[in-house]
Amino acid sequence: MEISMNILWITAPLLAALFAAGCTSVPKEKTEYEKQIDAVPMPTTEADRLVQCKNLSNMYLFEVLGASGTTGVPSLFPSRDRLRPMAIYQRMVAMSCTRAERQQWQAF
Repeated sequence: MEISMNILWITAPLLAALFAAGCTSVPKEKTEYEKQIDAVPMPTTEADRLVQCKNLSNMYLFEVLGASGTTGVPSLFPSRDRLRPMAIYQRMVAMSCTRAERQQWQAF
């Protein structure tokens, strides 16, 4: 009985440490496309911001249509990377593009 309790006291912390180590993840390295999106300077004027918001909105549409090709739905625009639409969307969020500044198709 005493031996089984000692084993329990030893194995429980080891299992907890292994579980905790398995749950942690390595930081995700940015893709080349994300680096390209981040390299574009942030707009300095409101007019530049509006133009970039509309351009990013169009890019997002093309990427979303292209990404649909990987789900079995036919597409006019072949997608090269599933993370591209997310990178564009994150840039729009960073620029504070509002729904009114996006294209009509994206006013959700």
